[in-house]
Amino acid sequence: MLRMIGFEFKKMYANSVVTGSLAVLLLVCVLILQAYCFNSPAASVITPDGTQLSGREAITFNQRIAEKYSGDFTDDTIAKMVSDFSADYPGEYAEMAEGGAVSAWIPSSYLSLAMFIPPANYDEIAQNTAAHGTTVLPLTNAGLVSIQNYETADVEEPLQYGYDESWAAFFSGFCGQTIAIAFPALIVILIAVSSIFSGEYSAKMDALILATRYGKSRQITAKLFACMIFTTAVIGGMFLLFCIAFGVRYGILGWNADIQTNFGLSLMEADLSLNNLQLILFGFGIVWLAGIFTAAVTAMISSLTRSPFSSFILAFAVFIAPWVIRRLLPESILRDLMIVFPANAVNAHEILLMSVNAQSIFCSQPFAPVLYLCFTAMTIILISSVIAYKFFVTVQPSG
Repeated sequence: MLRMIGFEFKKMYANSVVTGSLAVLLLVCVLILQAYCFNSPAASVITPDGTQLSGREAITFNQRIAEKYSGDFTDDTIAKMVSDFSADYPGEYAEMAEGGAVSAWIPSSYLSLAMFIPPANYDEIAQNTAAHGTTVLPLTNAGLVSIQNYETADVEEPLQYGYDESWAAFFSGFCGQTIAIAFPALIVILIAVSSIFSGEYSAKMDALILATRYGKSRQITAKLFACMIFTTAVIGGMFLLFCIAFGVRYGILGWNADIQTNFGLSLMEADLSLNNLQLILFGFGIVWLAGIFTAAVTAMISSLTRSPFSSFILAFAVFIAPWVIRRLLPESILRDLMIVFPANAVNAHEILLMSVNAQSIFCSQPFAPVLYLCFTAMTIILISSVIAYKFFVTVQPSG
């Protein structure tokens, strides 16, 4: 069986279209890493005396500032951060308090304090809202907006704060909401798997394969296993490349900080209790599952079509259609359910926030979207594999 799987791998990599798509994927990965890792805003900072730092010096400085506040993330922690910020960066603090634009060069730990610093005319705003029968968020003894006033997740233990810029960039670049490597990785998997059965039809080799001793059993199983292993290798390879790049550039500081305090990801409302390291592993698991889903469905389509090109076109249409449809649908149960399709599922950020959507079918059930995704994906993977197996065995040989 292992020799058969190895043979299927050789046929995959002998295909110039597959090797070319892998080369393009690697190039895209390098460009994404250039944007999220090596040229990240976290790699530039200005010190209190006005010195501008960049690269590793800036990263170390940002990490040193964040370490001062590591631990329980409470109103007292926020008060200390605001106090230090106002003392070290009085000009930037004044701009933030007045609601003006703040330089992105200040330490990253201070960039999100605007949500806790009330405006200068807060008392006036409070009086006006009271006159209209409403109230504003009450302030803490330090004169700041309490974190309890925000819709933070209901977790049993106090939230933990720590350095998180690199973790936010890693997650966004790997499986985030905008430009991420997960989506093109799925397309490469689709390209490679689309010829796994249809290539045999096109080369008139299907009759020969089915006439061999294991042509109707182990050979087909080997093809399906090769698809799954190829998918795991692609997703795992991209993930490992990200781990190496971010690990060398930023280290692992802040791995145990909670995602609800990772302001770069806006996950304060996420109901799942995860730290930054668990978040990254969660994202990898979601993308891997989406990849296996894509491979299984594409293999099924490949067994139903007679040429790699038609297989790819049909598989790509099946892949991209749910992505387009979901963006055209209004908020509804149907829109929520379509998160299961790979093109939508690789946005792991949205999966984390689905249970806090007031109109979501998964409302107040934090693990429901994940369980639904896993169950449905595994079911479709199994069904698609069985169909691919059965159809290739029973189809009328070409030639």
